[in-house]
Parts: sequence; C-alpha cells; structure tokens
Amino acid sequence: MSNLIKLESRKILRPVIFTTVILTAAMCVLSCTLYKNYALQYDLEAWEVGTELFSLLYPLIAVVPLCWNLYYERKNNFLLYVLPRVPIKKYLTVKWGVYALGAFCMIGIPYMLSAVFAINVKAPVVPFSNPFDHVFQKAFTQMPLLYGVILSCWKGILGILMMTLGFVLAMYGRNIFVILTGPFVYSILENYILSILRLEQYRLVVAFEPTSISDDAVSAMSFLAGPAVLIIIILLSVFFLSKVRKNAVVNI
Repeated sequence: MSNLIKLESRKILRPVIFTTVILTAAMCVLSCTLYKNYALQYDLEAWEVGTELFSLLYPLIAVVPLCWNLYYERKNNFLLYVLPRVPIKKYLTVKWGVYALGAFCMIGIPYMLSAVFAINVKAPVVPFSNPFDHVFQKAFTQMPLLYGVILSCWKGILGILMMTLGFVLAMYGRNIFVILTGPFVYSILENYILSILRLEQYRLVVAFEPTSISDDAVSAMSFLAGPAVLIIIILLSVFFLSKVRKNAVVNI
C-alpha cells in the first residue's frame, strides 16, 4: 500500500507543486496590491479582494493538474498492466486519495498563505468610521487569521469535491476536454439555474466564497446545500456512466 501511495504521489507531484507555488505567488501579490484601489476597513478584506478571481476558477484549478493523469492511463491501457498486480478498486481508491490531497493543497495552501500576507505583510489598512457587516463578523474582525485558515481549509474540501467529479468523468469518459472542463461547466450551470430559481443563497459559489452574496442571506444551509447537490450529481454521474451508458473503467 505504501509503495502504491508513493508511486501515485510521484505522478502528480510536479503539477501540484507548480500549481500551488504559482497560485500562492499570484494570490499574495494580488492581496498586497489590489486592495489599494478599494476603501477597506480591515486587513483581511484585502485578501478577499485579491482572491476574488480564483473563486470562479477553482473548479479548473482542482481538476486540470490532476485528472489528465487518469485519463491517459485509461487511454494508453496502463490500467491493463495494473490489474495483475493490484485490484482495480484498490488502485483507484489510492489514486483518488492522492488526488484529494493534491486538490486540497492546491486550493487550501495558496488561500492560507495569502491570508497571512494580507494580514502581516501588506501595509495596514487605515480603519474609518462606517457601519460594517460581514459573514462571521466577530471572527473576521477579531480573529482574522483563524477565520482565514478555517475558510481556506473549507475551500480545500470543496476543491476535493470538484476534483471528485472530474475523477468520475476521467474514470468513464473518453473526451479529455469534457473531463477537464466538466466540473467548471457544472459550477457555471448550477450558479445560473439557482439564480433563476431565486435560490442564490444555496449556490456552491456561496459555500466557497460567502461574501459573494449579502451577509444577511447566508445561513448554515448556504454552506451545506451546494456541496450536497454536488455529491448527488457525482453519484448520479457514476450511475449513469457505469450502469446506463455501461462505460467501463478498464476495457479488456
């Protein structure tokens, strides 16, 4: 088992490290520069301003550097060489676990480090007297580092869910473009459909970035509804692709 984990880790180590480093640098720079064009009251608001773009792109970040590997293993019939050595379910379980750790690192670490930069490295924000409302306002204003770390970990978990959807598509799909962009398209469609239905507070983007909607509309269900729907979509995708379409993970 340990050798299999090491082997799978080596396959994605470079793209994960490269993506994590690039995103960390980009978020830190943006968090320390973009805020100058805004009237802010708290240092952590600079973090929210600097990382706003990545709340849209995180499905691509969590999927593209990882799921291409499984697709090409299927396409090149590498899995046929795995079968005599390791049960395919065990192999895929280990691969998913390694991918999950990679997705968490690529999403969580850049957000955490950029929060630290926004609080400690950039020039302090000069507070001014103005009514202020924010999600989890007490933690945001009094314990900004703890707020940033916890929210970054939560974002990493959502990144794992998005990666899982890409992983399912990579297990059964045959089109690399659909596999790598499918989770991103899902996030756009889910956002659009729930907005039309006047259920904006339950969108997945709100669970990922709670400041994307008015703070008085955010509730506990705002953090649970989007991930729950995504899990259902993942399970339905497995059922449809494996039982209805009868796509095989390994073609013998």
